Amino acid sequence: MLQSEPATAYILKMYPRFSETFIVSEILAREAAGDRIEIFSLRPPNDPRFHPELARVKAPVTYIGRPKSAERVWETFRAAEAAGLAPAVSRVFAELATMDTNDALQAINLAVTLQNHKIRHMHVHFASIPTTVARLASAITGIPYSFTAHAVDIFVGAVDDDLRTKFDQAHHAVTISEYNLRFLRRRFPDVTSRLHLVRNGLELERFPYRDPRPVGATVRVAAVGRLVEKKGFQHLMPAAAELVSQGFPLDMRIAGTGVLADQLQCTVGQLGLDRHVRLLGPQTQDQVHELLDSCDVFVAPCVVAADGNADGMPTVLLEAMAAGVPCISTAVTGIPEAVRNGQTGILTQPGQPHLLAQAIRRMSSPATDRVVLARNARALIEKEYDARRQAEALRALSPAARKVA
Repeated sequence: MLQSEPATAYILKMYPRFSETFIVSEILAREAAGDRIEIFSLRPPNDPRFHPELARVKAPVTYIGRPKSAERVWETFRAAEAAGLAPAVSRVFAELATMDTNDALQAINLAVTLQNHKIRHMHVHFASIPTTVARLASAITGIPYSFTAHAVDIFVGAVDDDLRTKFDQAHHAVTISEYNLRFLRRRFPDVTSRLHLVRNGLELERFPYRDPRPVGATVRVAAVGRLVEKKGFQHLMPAAAELVSQGFPLDMRIAGTGVLADQLQCTVGQLGLDRHVRLLGPQTQDQVHELLDSCDVFVAPCVVAADGNADGMPTVLLEAMAAGVPCISTAVTGIPEAVRNGQTGILTQPGQPHLLAQAIRRMSSPATDRVVLARNARALIEKEYDARRQAEALRALSPAARKVA
């Protein structure tokens, strides 16, 4: 591939970000398909943990600065003038003036930076700050943009007029589940004709399948995710207590960190679960894979949080299904599209510890054909969540791809 070929710019709030493995998988798949990618990050990384897959990403990364003084603000405008963008900035200045100051100035800085790169299209993950910045940069430069809408960016705190404008001005938009697609089309029927379903994908070769092993004397249960309300771990604790009180041989391990860590650890002690439930803290990708390989059951007890926040589709749930781990989850947003009750896993109602306990008991019972569930789950992942198909779909939607073809 010639380096002079125009690139697709990925505009991200923060890169790399440990919890956003799906973005890395998407970029790798697009690069493997022949796309030239450049990454523009609005924030520097703040987590020392990195995935080994990052070393395989060829895309260069440019960090877009935020002026921290009045002098730097004027430097932003002078840079726009030097780049020949002063007329375009003036044209959209009234709108810039209504935006958050940091977003407006980063939009100008991004526009200036894009002038020095051969960019044909911008793609953004999350319909929040990064799409705000990309939309304004698009208005300044004329470079079209698209975005992927996930979950928190559409379920929590979204201003209808702002999101409507983003859909209206985007070349196209995608979202990650049929649930999201229906939700957004109902909410914005007049501006979502260019909204498409493109699911988050996995690099399947990184998750070789094996049939689940027979359950031993102790049932090993794993859960992975940020320790926040929407992940539902606060409901998994009383489920574990119910099982233990009934003499169920439970060994539960929960990997992750978050604002509820201390509260959950206190709950472990209060419920007398110290010998049965262990909070592992933050884990590397390799450690998560080892946890999945060693467990009998994976649980994603997701709920809708009090503020409306919910998971769009937990990546680690898809990874567990791909690897052959029998999975339990809840009927939240798009999760039932992957965990189909009695076919690819067990699905329960969210926020119901007793139902979680029943599901764990059922999934570890000899009466449940765990191998059939696991094989069905892997087949579904291969059909619906393969990153290579995701890359093909995104490429087909790109305006530049059609011109090149």
